[in-house]
Amino acid sequence: MNDPHSASSDVLWACVEEGFHVGSRSGDFLGYVDRQPDGSYSAFDARSRALGSFSTLDGATAAVSSSGVVSSPDDGTDEQLRGVVQL
Repeated sequence: MNDPHSASSDVLWACVEEGFHVGSRSGDFLGYVDRQPDGSYSAFDARSRALGSFSTLDGATAAVSSSGVVSSPDDGTDEQLRGVVQL
């Protein structure tokens, strides 16, 4: 199923909740778009880094689609994200 808001034909967008969209390409998580109370759309990459604020959903999804950061379960990101817990 293709979403009409897809910025690229190989990116699949899913509306998980009203105003919250997640994007993936070939099963890899690309990032997400969150609609703000003022009607703008905030775009985030796969590591939740802000990509910007956009006036349209299409603009926000295009930013995520072209961000270049991909996160998949076996890409080693779990090891990179682990911190040190001090008690």
